[in-house]
Amino acid sequence: MTFTDTAELPEAASAPLSRKDHILRAARLCFSRSGFHRASMSEICAEAKMSPGALYRYYPSKDAIIEAIAEEERLAASACLAQLAAPGPIARRITDVALTYLAQARDPETGNLMVEICSESLRNTAVGERFQAIEAEVRQRFQVVLEEARSRGEIAADLDLDLALTFLMGMGDGLVMRLRLEPERPAETLRPYLHRMIASLLGADSA
Repeated sequence: MTFTDTAELPEAASAPLSRKDHILRAARLCFSRSGFHRASMSEICAEAKMSPGALYRYYPSKDAIIEAIAEEERLAASACLAQLAAPGPIARRITDVALTYLAQARDPETGNLMVEICSESLRNTAVGERFQAIEAEVRQRFQVVLEEARSRGEIAADLDLDLALTFLMGMGDGLVMRLRLEPERPAETLRPYLHRMIASLLGADSA
């Protein structure tokens, strides 16, 4: 197999993405197929159609690539959670966030990466710790919003927020896996039942 520097690729092949984004897209494909530990730099080079020397100019190691992907995940999570600040009932806002999250996990080529990230978060590794930190940040954002909703009387006053968050995040993680097993099911079709479950859990208005 011949490796090609991206400088030599046809312009149309690389125009939509920067070279760093091109590498990260290739790495996501490799990690989705092989996992973080089994995927090699040579595999990523082959997927990106770059020579090792060219790729290393942008990312000196696989750890650097994983760190960049983790930062992308953090930014994507932050953008998704921005919907929590929208007007409207708390149950509806959380439902919107959940469906955006599920839609992001539906990529037919890299959707397995979300499952890999969840699995890696259970391991006591540098990769696992990085994704655990993102998980903690997401949980904290939800905690603040739920505390505000409870202070307004929008959700049950006696709700155990920590336990409710465990259930909410567990529903999200479980649905990511279920939609990988049922790829033909549009995530949006889950909305009415997901909203009903979230409202019931929070003791919130289901409107």
